[in-house]
Amino acid sequence: MVVTELALLRLLPPTTVGDAALQSKLANAKTVMENFTKRRFYFAQQVEDPTLVYVIGEWDSLTQHMDEFIPSASNQALLESLKDELTVEWLIHIHAPHAELPLPKPGTPTSTNVLSIERHFVKDGEKSFFARVFEEEKHHLQEYVTEGRIGGGWRADPQDGKEEFVLLCPWVDVEQHTGFARIEGSMEYGRIREVVSDLEIRHARIIDL
Repeated sequence: MVVTELALLRLLPPTTVGDAALQSKLANAKTVMENFTKRRFYFAQQVEDPTLVYVIGEWDSLTQHMDEFIPSASNQALLESLKDELTVEWLIHIHAPHAELPLPKPGTPTSTNVLSIERHFVKDGEKSFFARVFEEEKHHLQEYVTEGRIGGGWRADPQDGKEEFVLLCPWVDVEQHTGFARIEGSMEYGRIREVVSDLEIRHARIIDL
């Protein structure tokens, strides 16, 4: 089953996203991963903390990524080349192909819009309630969004059996996102939080490589 990889990288000082050497290495990593999978990959810089960079990629399966690519010589060479510039904070996968996510399509220019990345940590035994309410009320969020469609999926590799739902939404800017809380319908959509033990919301912009 196709999965989307979501990884968070932390840049090591004095490295910044604007460094030409880093951009060259990231572009090379993008090429290596795309050649391996025949699928698209993106890097995105977090708005809240510019030293954090997301990898958003697509794989045929968890096995292809974790058992075939991760131990490969190509990946080990990439990690070696970047060891002085960054570290990996975390890595997860979700059951959602890129076609269902608000990502730039092939042949289109990279957008300057903001992407929200929302990790919903669902309470034990409440996955069905969350899924039902989300399906019933997500139209409030979709109707508010102006930059495309929202999309997400359940985590394919949950930690300790804890269910997690990851949602990506496209925005003009962070302010547009925060404005959703002030509209009619946000309360109905917010019912999903009744069964969420923790919620992490961050924003990022795709890096043009």
